[in-house]
Amino acid sequence: MDIAQKFQNWIPARVYWRDREPLVDWCYMGAEMLTQPFFDNSIERRFRSPFNLLFRHQTTLEFLGELYERDRGLEPTGFIFHMSRCGSTLVAQMLAALDQNIVASEPSPIDSILRAQAKNPSITDEQRVRWLKWMIGAIGRKRAGEKYYFIKFDSWSLLDLDLIRRAFPGVPWIFLYRRPIEVLVSQMRQRGVQMIPGAIGQILPGLDLEEILRMPPEEYCARVLARFCESAIEGASSGDAKLINYDQLPEAVSSSVLAHFRVNYAPEDIERLERAAQFNSKTPGLSFAPDSRTKREEASGAMTQAAEKWLDPLYDELEKMRRQTSI
Repeated sequence: MDIAQKFQNWIPARVYWRDREPLVDWCYMGAEMLTQPFFDNSIERRFRSPFNLLFRHQTTLEFLGELYERDRGLEPTGFIFHMSRCGSTLVAQMLAALDQNIVASEPSPIDSILRAQAKNPSITDEQRVRWLKWMIGAIGRKRAGEKYYFIKFDSWSLLDLDLIRRAFPGVPWIFLYRRPIEVLVSQMRQRGVQMIPGAIGQILPGLDLEEILRMPPEEYCARVLARFCESAIEGASSGDAKLINYDQLPEAVSSSVLAHFRVNYAPEDIERLERAAQFNSKTPGLSFAPDSRTKREEASGAMTQAAEKWLDPLYDELEKMRRQTSI
């Protein structure tokens, strides 16, 4: 049996390392789609099935290259980048409401490829580009006649934006952002892994861990968010990008986002996509409730100062760029 047929209903679940070499765990998906808020949620759900408890595939990363030669999967339709806590999961969940879409929301195997040099510094950018093509191809293989393929990256993947665009130069992308104080309040309520110093490597260049640990947490979070915004601004200045403010959601998805990604859906599909916006994107069983005002009222003086110093000028620049490109 051809390897593409043998792995037809399997998907890379995670990348792990042995003797500084990357290996891949696979998960049998069957007919189940990636409909959970995050890629890893869908994988965890499938790993609880009896089949996946009994049968596993582990391969080398190079095996993905062999698979890529036989089945390259769908070409990505669009990439979703984001500041964090600014509606990106909502956008992904709206797109995932349609069976014709593959939506990979923050897939850990892709993140592992992007951050491979942290495991083995001898890995070159050329290797990462090649591996990224293979991994995105393997995740994007059709299993039920899908037509479109979207990837929502982790927020810190913006630091590898140049490399991602080098691997996929023609793919349109969006960057979602929000009023800085609202994002900062959300992060200070419950910090994401990128806001824990050293958890995913050095995000703030020129500072050692001791300096970072002495920094007030509000400042550290603001400066990390600033790096993401700076990368988006730099990347968006060279085309293929659309800037989306959180305040434009969810209406912008069925209008300007779909147009930017150059996709067309039937009216009934648009209605289904818009219905998904009525629910909490991270907890789909709950209805969506606006929280921007509550977050602004919750902001401490330290949060406000950090946002004003490190983020507000970048927000203003993003707003200026967005308005110019929408004319």
